[in-house]
Amino acid sequence: MDSDKMMKGIIPGIIAGYVFLAFMGGGMPGMVGGMISADAFIGFILHIIISAVIGALYTGLFKEYVKMDNPLLDIALGGLIYGVIWWILGGLIIMPAIAGGEMLQISLTDPSLFGHVIYGHVLAFLVVLRNAAMGMDS
Repeated sequence: MDSDKMMKGIIPGIIAGYVFLAFMGGGMPGMVGGMISADAFIGFILHIIISAVIGALYTGLFKEYVKMDNPLLDIALGGLIYGVIWWILGGLIIMPAIAGGEMLQISLTDPSLFGHVIYGHVLAFLVVLRNAAMGMDS
């Protein structure tokens, strides 16, 4: 895992995290904060930190192993796959484990699924856009 590549995913991850929160609505920070017995403000900060870390993992790890060599595929397919991975890990395993709920309660109508897919697409789009504008590799 290349730390320079990871750094390139932090800002796109944060921006995608804001889009995720906008899609999910005002209750998400409270839910995240509630997992650690904190208020919505702390939940918001925690969610943005998590979004930055997940963005860093996208550019530092995921893109290393999923090389599509096509910007549209990176956005469409790479963003979809990454979003679903984090829906499963975050929404279906980690959150229920911390909050004491049932894990792997899969519902294809779960708004969290769509929020995570949107996060993945926005993240991938921002990384592709930044790379094209600045002549960079991830």
